[in-house]
Amino acid sequence: MDYTSLIPVADSIPAPAWLFVILEQLIFLLHIVLINAVLGGALIMLFGRNMEKDSGTAYNRYMPVAAQLPVMVALAINLGVPPLLFMQVVFGHLFYTSSVLMAVYWIMIIPLLILAYYAIYIHKLKFLRSPLLSKLSLGTAILFILYIGYIQVANNALMEQPESWTAYFAQRGGTFLNSSHQTFLPRYLHFIVSSVAIGGLLFALVFHFRKETVEKREESIRRGLRIFALATSVQVVVGCWYLLSLPREFILQFMGRNALATFFLLAGAVCGTGAMVTAWSGQFKTTILLTLATLAAMIITRYQLRIMYLNDHFSVSELTLNPQYGVMALFLIILVAGLVVIGYMLKVGFNKTERSAAQ
Repeated sequence: MDYTSLIPVADSIPAPAWLFVILEQLIFLLHIVLINAVLGGALIMLFGRNMEKDSGTAYNRYMPVAAQLPVMVALAINLGVPPLLFMQVVFGHLFYTSSVLMAVYWIMIIPLLILAYYAIYIHKLKFLRSPLLSKLSLGTAILFILYIGYIQVANNALMEQPESWTAYFAQRGGTFLNSSHQTFLPRYLHFIVSSVAIGGLLFALVFHFRKETVEKREESIRRGLRIFALATSVQVVVGCWYLLSLPREFILQFMGRNALATFFLLAGAVCGTGAMVTAWSGQFKTTILLTLATLAAMIITRYQLRIMYLNDHFSVSELTLNPQYGVMALFLIILVAGLVVIGYMLKVGFNKTERSAAQ
């Protein structure tokens, strides 16, 4: 069967496509930083709490971060919706199809996300009163977030590869994942390892703003930076694996044939290496800035890879523009106002959890 006949016709869009693409990438950057921080922070805490014998030391070392996670999960969920909607405006005909092909797994995201949110709260509230329940709750939250990440990666990969959609006719129950594709495992591991790295930065960031003695604060910051550096060194290996798993023509584009793709891949690699070096040397602020630059470059590279995959099936330039600039202007005003409100809520929430953790 000709798979191109399965690709739906794209809907018209109310504003230029570049606007939705930029908005998607910008807000996705905020979303993925938070998701990485939550998952990485949780993984570090679960490992550390199981290794730590003294409950008092564990409390002092991990509770300041545990107190922040519920607010961060709520914020990550809210910031996950806009980029998903912006992406659906441009690539909705592809995304909806891939979601239907894996509908059984996709529909489970919402209930598991709610359960993960509750589990993060239980971990915090039962940290001292019931350590076993607290750790079990944290482990449960990690498993659910890993599942959600797995399904998100699977859906993005399936959306970008319409040629694999014909498998539906042999698997009509909405359970097709295409997870056997050669790029799937390194792509998923790329997400997990980067989460551990950002989780290390989360620990450094939290203790950077805590009212501790200088010695304790510096020790905690150095510990977080070391975790970041170690995870980033592993990420270099995973990133190379991911790159080499791509089709040869894509590798060549990233290796010089496409100047823009090569630039952003190289920028990400340079900034990531720089962040690893500054983390080893204990330069907290420089590491944060280089990490943000790395993530920005990698997100742009991710979008460029999407375009490469879809090049033979769909082009953004093919979309029909049906201008609705008044509606778009109102939407953007509400979006900015919403981000300001969320920022204020974040500040209040962090201040409150900081006071609760100190009591």
